[in-house]
Amino acid sequence: MARQALSPELFGIWMMLSALLAFMAFADLGIGNSVLNKVTHAQATNDHAGLRRTLASGYAVTSGIGVVCLLGWLVWSQVSPEPTALAGTITRAHHAEVMSALTVFAVVLAVNIPASLIQRVQLGMQQGYWIGTTQFAAALITLAAVPLVLRGGGGVAALVAATLGVQACANVVNTVVWMRANDMVRLSSWTGALDASTMLALLRTGGMFCLLQLAAAFTFQSDAIVITHALGPTAYGDFAVIQRLFLFVSMVMSAAMVGLWPAFGDALARGEIAWVRRVLLRSLVGTFVVMGTLCVLLTLSMDWVMKLWLGTPHTVPFGLTALLASWALVESLGLIVASLLNGANMIRAQVLLALVMASAAFGGKWLLVGWIGVEGPVLATLIAYCCIAIPGQALLVRSLFRRAGRLSASAPTLVHAEPKSKTPL
Repeated sequence: MARQALSPELFGIWMMLSALLAFMAFADLGIGNSVLNKVTHAQATNDHAGLRRTLASGYAVTSGIGVVCLLGWLVWSQVSPEPTALAGTITRAHHAEVMSALTVFAVVLAVNIPASLIQRVQLGMQQGYWIGTTQFAAALITLAAVPLVLRGGGGVAALVAATLGVQACANVVNTVVWMRANDMVRLSSWTGALDASTMLALLRTGGMFCLLQLAAAFTFQSDAIVITHALGPTAYGDFAVIQRLFLFVSMVMSAAMVGLWPAFGDALARGEIAWVRRVLLRSLVGTFVVMGTLCVLLTLSMDWVMKLWLGTPHTVPFGLTALLASWALVESLGLIVASLLNGANMIRAQVLLALVMASAAFGGKWLLVGWIGVEGPVLATLIAYCCIAIPGQALLVRSLFRRAGRLSASAPTLVHAEPKSKTPL
């Protein structure tokens, strides 16, 4: 509907901003993932005081980051001679509309940085059903809001509010409802919870996660930036329509695997290594079979799906479809391994690996997009991941299990001495 109602340039801007929210995941400086690990540990050890300190400190830091981001955009919009340059080359006729859309996006980002923290908290407590319920409600609202905006003649700014803005508001509501359900709304329950040492610990661990997220953003989420600036917003709009179909498939697998990170972290904290091995293998095999089947079916039926979706015949280059299908499968498998490594808190090694991969992938995107077009960024990501990330992850997993094996070998003596205790990893 948006593709038919908007000009190709404005449609490309909307698609770019939608992708940019995922790209900006590192904007919380890694605090969200740091909170997830601390919440997982507090949940496993029944440390309720530690949980409250983590929540209070996490929200204080992320709220400050959101305010700084919004102020940064307001300053940029006043001092820059061409603020819309962030979205690529924009025609003069669309300048005002794109400027409004960027401002709405900046507000949504500032709100969502602290608001989305609740998702990491609920994952850490293995309460992913809260996230699923929230996302489902947001999807229903968006499903109604987008047609209303388009039929009412709303522009890109209104579309950003109807999609990304709805997501941010849903996170705010989720936070309030969850806090009330867990009796955390009263001010007295937070007295003394804000702790400077906890904030510093979150920032230290978050710094490593931030580097990891930053590398992941430039590796996986930078296609919008590269294609928009190299080929224009119109070219990215055409690319995003096809890519979005594969993102739908990836979202199904991500939803199925959303609890792996905290589950792995909890099991490792309890020393249940056999369970970790078994679930890792089952997850990889299951994802390969299911995701592979879905990607093959979508690739073979792409022309029919595009005609059904857009209402007009649309021929999709088979090379682009095959590359997107291959990347969707490889990414899903990689996310499972990353969940294990994150749960094991093996962040420093992942950061070094991710920085090397990001440099290769981001540079390759700019090189290949000029040679072969929109297929270039996808191919560059796929090559960098297969040549750098997969071997590196394999070595890290092997190291993790070797270390766990050595600890397990010494466990009987410790258990014999203290039969009621459980030796942590």
